[in-house]
Amino acid sequence: MALAQYTESYWYPDETFAVGVAYHVFPRLSNVHAPLFQDQAGTIPLPNPGVTGAGGVVSFYVDTGDYWLHINGQSFGLIVDLDPDLTHVWPASFRWVQSAPAAVWTIAHELNAFPIVDVLDTVNNQLFGEVDYVDADNLTITFSVPVAGTAYLRR
Repeated sequence: MALAQYTESYWYPDETFAVGVAYHVFPRLSNVHAPLFQDQAGTIPLPNPGVTGAGGVVSFYVDTGDYWLHINGQSFGLIVDLDPDLTHVWPASFRWVQSAPAAVWTIAHELNAFPIVDVLDTVNNQLFGEVDYVDADNLTITFSVPVAGTAYLRR
């Protein structure tokens, strides 16, 4: 059995890590929990559903392939491969904090995609700006006035 490692942190929209939250892992197109392991040899099974650790971390070894991870009412598609460059969560997410007010935010996200963008100001009100995708790894958000806040990007 070719086991590959998956490790990712999950957090809430309020920027706190999702610590102690139950998660479920299923093979894609299945409703049967996938066998998860603590080690690459597959000798130490992990419970599925599992619980996130410190820093909201989910970490396990599993057969290579496509999976769904369900956590806190949301589903994330996973691709798990022996090549760590091919292992990723889909949709992946990226958080950009713009602490100094600016009318144009320039964001290098490295998601290799054209992500959905949600923006909140510093008191968590939703902001609306014009998103311009420079390429698959960079975008700008233009506002009518300079603002500070946080952009959440999901591919």
